Order: sequence, then C-alpha cells, then structure tokens
Amino acid sequence: MQFYPNNMRNEALDKDVYGSPCLPENPKVSVCVITYKHEDYITTCLDSILNQQTNFDFEVILGEDHSPDATPGIVRKYADAYPNRVKAFIRPKNVGAKSNFLHCFLQTKGEYVIYIEGDDYWTDTQKLQKQVDFLDKNPAASACFHNAEIIYEDGSGKPSELINTPQQAIWTNTSDFFKERETWFMATASVMMRRKWVSSLPEWFKDCKSGDIPMYVILAEQGPIGYLPDIMSVYRKNLGGQSFTDSNKSKDFLLNRIFMYTKLNEYTEFKFDQMIRPILAEYHELLIHCSAFKWNYFKQFYHLNQAYKLQAQPNGKTLSMLLKEHIIPTNVVMFYLRTYSFLNRIFKNID
Repeated sequence: MQFYPNNMRNEALDKDVYGSPCLPENPKVSVCVITYKHEDYITTCLDSILNQQTNFDFEVILGEDHSPDATPGIVRKYADAYPNRVKAFIRPKNVGAKSNFLHCFLQTKGEYVIYIEGDDYWTDTQKLQKQVDFLDKNPAASACFHNAEIIYEDGSGKPSELINTPQQAIWTNTSDFFKERETWFMATASVMMRRKWVSSLPEWFKDCKSGDIPMYVILAEQGPIGYLPDIMSVYRKNLGGQSFTDSNKSKDFLLNRIFMYTKLNEYTEFKFDQMIRPILAEYHELLIHCSAFKWNYFKQFYHLNQAYKLQAQPNGKTLSMLLKEHIIPTNVVMFYLRTYSFLNRIFKNID
C-alpha cells in the first residue's frame, strides 16, 4: 500500500482557536464536530456528546465555519463552559466544509476518532463506551459503526426510519462499498475509527466532494469494519443540502464522482476494477443528461463513448443499446420501429 504523507494539516487555521482550551493529555477518543448555520441544532448535538458516560478521557475538536446566524455565539458558550473538554476553532471567514473538517480532523489526538456534523446528535449516553469496548476487543477491526435513525425535516413528510435493516452484516469489507454507486449504510455520526489508519490521508482526498466513502475505503483496506445493531444516533435530513436528484443533473458533482471512484480504483490497486468500472460508466451516462450538456452533442457523445468503453462487453449490441437509451430520442426510436415493422409487412406481402 502506498504511503501518503500528512500534508493537509493547514496550520494557518490554528490561529482560529477560541479561548485557552486545556484538553486531556492522552484522550482515548477524539470527537470532531463541524458546524455551519446550525443554531437550531448545535446545542442538542453538543449536549449529546458532553453527556457521554465513559471510563476514559475524550476531547471535542469543534470547527465553526463563520456562520451568519447564532451558531458562533453558542459555540463560544460551550467552549467557555468546558475548556477541559472542548477546543473550538471559530473561523473569522468561511473556509469551506472540507477545509474546516480536515483542519479539525487532523487536530485529533485520540486512539479512536469519530466525526459528527452539528445538526446530528447521539441518543445513547453509552455510545462512546460501547464502541471503544468493541474496538478494544477486536484489534483487527479498523472501525465500527452502529444503527441510526433518519428524521426527515426536509418537508417531505416522510416518517422516520432506521438506516440499517436486521440483515445488516456484522462485518463490512472494501468490496461492500463498490456494490453500487452512492452506497450508503453507515451514518457519519455512528462511525468510530482507529486514528492511526486515517491520520495521514491521500492528497486527492481533499478534492473529493464526498469524504465518507473514501474514508471508509481507506479504513476497510486496513481491516474489516464492525457493526453494532444498537440505535445510538439521529441523522437529520433537512433542507440544508443539495438533493440527490439535483446532484445527478450537476456536471461538477458527476465529474467529481468520476474523479473519486477513479482515485479509489488506483488506491485499492485495481483489485475491485470489475466492480468500479460499471459505477464509472453510470456516471458517464448521467453526464449525457446533465443540465450543462443539454445542447452540447459533442460532450454527450464523448461521455457515451466513455460509458461504452467501460462496459463488460463493449460490442455493437452494447453501443446500440446506449445510443437508444441516451442519445436517440424515444419518439424517434418508436417511429423507426413502427416504420420498420410497416415496411417489413409490405415487403413480405410483395414476395
């Protein structure tokens, strides 16, 4: 496995630290919290962390990314109240979600590290203890995660539901992240990792819009990821992010996913190439229909060709199928089929 130096530390952001925190010397666990415009949620999030009952020390590294609402003031209050537990960075200007996350994540010192966004929260005061106990008992595991509840606050009116079903496997391996594109069965706030496997990250990691999938693949390459069926956190699905449907029409989003899966293919030394190629092909097919290429037929044919080359059996039949599905309008295909059928009947009658 190629070694990647930790060159994403971004020490220039250290100056954003608030107050004079005095954290534990050797915390067992580091909790990395990232928040932006979470004035309605951050109190619940931080209380759920600070109320954890453990037989070990843990630290909280908190990055507040220059929110225009009351979030910075709330963060200050917690940093003032818990200087021996909370180290807060309050940005004087917005640095972006990925930079904010990486700076805080690489500040962590615990044997284990867990990442939570400021609008999610934990529901079990024994969560950290249970996960630490699991990893201590399973030294080969690179990480562990647990079940979580999704609460829909996006106006959809959907009832809450659990992320993981009773059929969720106890152990997850690298191949499980390549069974389909956008695979998602691990709530971010549920994952506890061995920090030694993620204290150095590949250079390309910072350029991926998604941090979860690359992070979990990096971990799984070092050891299986365990699962605890306990429901111990809540994932709020609110209006703050771009919907998946909209993302599938975004050129930048789709190109970034191609970049991410290409890099993951390289990182895993092409062991899962036969699983990743169909995923890449799907993203190229989605690009044919993205908003930016609506009238750009050159780009459409380019991505159709890329999708064609990634097929398991690139032949004339496959190319015809791709053309019919993505380039030739449905009404043209139907007209062609009806005309062909009509002419075929005529010629048969003539014979």
